[in-house]
Amino acid sequence: MLTKALISSFVAISLVSSIYADSSIEDDLSGFDSEEVVEKPSEADADLSGFDEEPTQEIESKEIIQKKEEERKVTISGDLAFKTSVGYKEHKVNGVEYSGVNQAQTSLFLELDAKLSDDWKLKVSGDTFYDAIYDIHSTNSYSDDILDAYKTQLRLDDTYVQGKITSSLDAKIGRQIVVWGKSDSIRITDVINPLDNRTPAMTDIEDLRLSVGMFKFDYYYGAWNFSVMVIPENRIMIEAPARSEFFPVDAIFPVAPNPFIELETPNTSWNNMQYAFGANGVFSGWDLSFYAADVLDQKWHIDPDTMTRKVTKVQMLGSAINIASGSWLLKSEVALLDGVKYNSTRDAKSRLDALIGFDYMGIKDTVLSVEVANRHIFDYEAQMSKVVPRPDYVDEDEVQTALRATKSFYNDSLNATALLSIFGSSWQNGGFARIWIEYEVADAIGLNAGIVEYIDGDKPLMKAIKDNDRVFADITYSF
Repeated sequence: MLTKALISSFVAISLVSSIYADSSIEDDLSGFDSEEVVEKPSEADADLSGFDEEPTQEIESKEIIQKKEEERKVTISGDLAFKTSVGYKEHKVNGVEYSGVNQAQTSLFLELDAKLSDDWKLKVSGDTFYDAIYDIHSTNSYSDDILDAYKTQLRLDDTYVQGKITSSLDAKIGRQIVVWGKSDSIRITDVINPLDNRTPAMTDIEDLRLSVGMFKFDYYYGAWNFSVMVIPENRIMIEAPARSEFFPVDAIFPVAPNPFIELETPNTSWNNMQYAFGANGVFSGWDLSFYAADVLDQKWHIDPDTMTRKVTKVQMLGSAINIASGSWLLKSEVALLDGVKYNSTRDAKSRLDALIGFDYMGIKDTVLSVEVANRHIFDYEAQMSKVVPRPDYVDEDEVQTALRATKSFYNDSLNATALLSIFGSSWQNGGFARIWIEYEVADAIGLNAGIVEYIDGDKPLMKAIKDNDRVFADITYSF
């Protein structure tokens, strides 16, 4: 089973790295015993120097330099990728079989950077994809929601202007991503940007965040950076469609209506305007952050009055710290949230989320990471864990553990990573395991390949997707 393989990989990477740790290091002093001989020009040559240069060449070179500088004001970059995956367990959802080849996606990402002045710049980026598998398997009865979510996409990503107002005050206006917290695998204080959850566990959090339109101002004072954000765009998570492979609602909800309960996008209004404040201090060997936010929740709830799924605002106060000590990086985060709504109760709850963890880098070319988080719900009600008409399936204390091991080979041209993310104090609620490699095949060409296993557990969602296991691969050309 992949879970055992992942844990074995975690140990194996540590052992292999220990062997490499004793290998010889290149001599940093090589070359100091050889003297470089520089031949000085003769006096006659020195006297005649410059007479063979023509003034027109100097003028032309200045024009070429100026032209190149102007060309650098606008640059376009991006990548072209092909992605595929194969499900190796038979499983049907709503009459559609998802085993076998279930992805054949071609995607394009483009990014334009323009220098508007010495102090201001513009970035515009977007991506699009087309997945041919839905035409190849056209006989399957895919719903319109599934085709809209997975077959094609055209999306505007990071798009903003950024620059200096004063020597200590910067502004960044437009769609952007703001990362809060210190964790690499678990979200605690990272509440600003929603996630793309269409294919959970296939990608790390850093590649799942959705940019959001905002006005962001940064003030720098000594070791501190203070950020203020006003967020008018009410963008919410992108979820797997109902009755798709990753959201089999009939296996999760006791009586799931067809069509499933509508997910409403919050209206743009003064009441839904979002605000956030962050303060980050960077010191010798450690850094400390404080956060406050009035933002949209990272999950939806079912409104019992309208019988729709809604995303409402929550208030968050939080803090995060990193401490470096030798080969260790210790990390911790805490967040107090208020106004969190659930399906099985009308009362909004307060919740305390806390995380502790560490990264160990004492083994050559290796990073070992352990993170454990707990989410405690205040004024917990017993029906929140039970099968009710509008279930939540949450415990008073929700524990999540993430174990990660990364090993680099061949001067970082090949990286192997094993990740286990699992829920429950005794890992009883299921999760996922992923092992993958990233290989630089050639200049500007990269290969990513791996395997994902969804681990069965006590939670109905994990039981419902436990057979979604797959191998995956993608190749990317960057330009």
